[in-house]
Amino acid sequence: MRVNGTWMPCEDGETRPVIRIDVQSAAGQMIAADFLVDTGADRSAFDTNLLQQLELPPQPPPPALSLQGIGGVSPFVIVETLLQLPREDGGVANIKGQFAAFTDPKAIDLCILGRDVLQHFDVIVSRRRNQVLLLAANHEYVVKTN
Repeated sequence: MRVNGTWMPCEDGETRPVIRIDVQSAAGQMIAADFLVDTGADRSAFDTNLLQQLELPPQPPPPALSLQGIGGVSPFVIVETLLQLPREDGGVANIKGQFAAFTDPKAIDLCILGRDVLQHFDVIVSRRRNQVLLLAANHEYVVKTN
């Protein structure tokens, strides 16, 4: 299985690795959102805009859990839903689970695809080759010296 992402120019002038993912709303609709591929993030997290669009019932986070980044700790809730990552062959990779969703609109600019999801894949993020790839099952990679 291969999921292709892209390098997306952002408002601050930086170009970042993203994957467009469909997320299931409370009404069963799939809502597309760009997710930053963040191999340093422990958890995937939705931005406030996506949280509002999904209209999922929020659950309070466990007391021992906090989400913290460069800007410090930010308030969030937990929502349960389905992620559909687009496969290269036209199918989707389904990942169902509980995900963090920020309630402060200033917390993040992009949704984050963290290690809770990325651990299911071999992750290749190559700016030099302009590639963002998630590989699993019958796909593999080879590193060789030229």
